[in-house]
Amino acid sequence: MRLVVDFHGATSDMYQQDIYSGFDPVADKYGFVVATPNGIDAAVRQWRFLGTLDDVHFAEAIVRTLAKDACVNHAHAYAVGISSGAAMSASLACQASDTFAGFGLVSADFYLPPLCDNARRRPIIIFHGTADPVVPYNGGHVGTASGTPVQPAEASAALWARHNGCAAGPSETRLGSQVVRLSWKGCAVPVVMYRIVGGGHTWPGAAIAVTRLGLTTKQISATDQMWKLFSGG
Repeated sequence: MRLVVDFHGATSDMYQQDIYSGFDPVADKYGFVVATPNGIDAAVRQWRFLGTLDDVHFAEAIVRTLAKDACVNHAHAYAVGISSGAAMSASLACQASDTFAGFGLVSADFYLPPLCDNARRRPIIIFHGTADPVVPYNGGHVGTASGTPVQPAEASAALWARHNGCAAGPSETRLGSQVVRLSWKGCAVPVVMYRIVGGGHTWPGAAIAVTRLGLTTKQISATDQMWKLFSGG
């Protein structure tokens, strides 16, 4: 049985993320397990994805435990998340690629060459809104000018494509007025990115619209597209 570990964003929690991403009904339909862990950072309940391996080891322990206790296939565990949870998933792509077989990133992504270069090649799917008010699509700083610096979203995706051995790209396919798919050819394993035109710091296809964080597109479901990639559908 496959496993999806779904990481919430900063200031959120496992209960909110369980509803927000909507993985449970998809898991019921296709027969996989979803684990939605809770961050314990006392200040803002965000994931410690860089500078310490504590949360990386925690994520690995989730997979080991569920492989032992819930009939999960250790070779088919996947990490997904939004914002801080997406950054956590990117960190796992760099530091725990022996444990996780694929990654889904919403509203945050990064590739740090010293940290990520030796990771196994794994499928990566990325969603990012061009009007994200928290993690700017074109790069800059998280939240404010003094926030954590971030790469442009497409530059980060291109680095993952290079890591995964892609030969060319990206090619762009418009799927709707708000959604453009960027894909790379000749990859050893796939990298795909969805540019959400006018999209905010939000989960595409979510039933709940968090208006203070911008537009939530209904033209694509991040949850469905992640599962399609992970399941080989």
